[in-house]
Amino acid sequence: MDSELKRAVSIVGELPAIPAIASKVMTIANNANASAEDLRKIIEQDLTLAARVLKVANSSLYGFGRQIETLRHAVTLLGFRTVECLVLAASLRDTFKHFGLAEKLMWEHSTIAGVVAGKLATYKEVRVDRESAFTAGLLHDLGKIAFSNVYRERYQKVVARTYNEGCAAVEAEGAEFGFDHATLGARVAEKWNLPTTLVHAIRFHHHHPNDYPKAAPEHLRLVALTTITTRACTRLGLGRRGVVDAIDLAAVPAWAFLGLTAEDVDPVLALVATEAQAAKGLFG
Repeated sequence: MDSELKRAVSIVGELPAIPAIASKVMTIANNANASAEDLRKIIEQDLTLAARVLKVANSSLYGFGRQIETLRHAVTLLGFRTVECLVLAASLRDTFKHFGLAEKLMWEHSTIAGVVAGKLATYKEVRVDRESAFTAGLLHDLGKIAFSNVYRERYQKVVARTYNEGCAAVEAEGAEFGFDHATLGARVAEKWNLPTTLVHAIRFHHHHPNDYPKAAPEHLRLVALTTITTRACTRLGLGRRGVVDAIDLAAVPAWAFLGLTAEDVDPVLALVATEAQAAKGLFG
């Protein structure tokens, strides 16, 4: 283990555990013997969380076409894995120790990326599990939350560099800390006992497909989808201070890895813009 990774691991040791309510929901959702009623009982322990799940269930993201008035109804219609994703999204904000402008933008980018990834998962031949895509999109910048919590002042300098100098976040982080948010985020995900597929999506979403780890094809497609999701969101300025016209999605290696072409750029950007509008404010 090299020195940079050792430093990352030591920092992870200082980070908070996954929010308690989210941990309980993840346990129930992955228990083959659990029922929708078991899941409802856990969620309703947090009235704010329950209200958020109902809010999302009644949003245009799912389009059930009728008002969903009870948490029991929402859990039954949405299903375990979708509810698990929504609870994780609603709870993740609690991991911030501070919530200034930089954190607000990070939070907005991550939550929108989750929704967008879930939608792009079924676009043409992308073929990625929708719930896994949602979670990977949501958590891809988990390392930035960790940096913000543990090294707030130093990380503010990194954020300022990315905005003022146009420096890539991974480059600025590497210069300041010796490792980037993808490395740190993957370590946090491991600490939270998240699936290896998600750890890979977090760790490699800034990598070329040639550098992906050895894994099942569907796992690598999740990594690639996470990459194009965050690049598309950044291109449109979602969770950023402005659009980034310089990003050419068709030139991103993960784009071709998923079988997308230049003809898909405009449709994907239109889809991302629509989904982002529907997602704004849902998890706040």
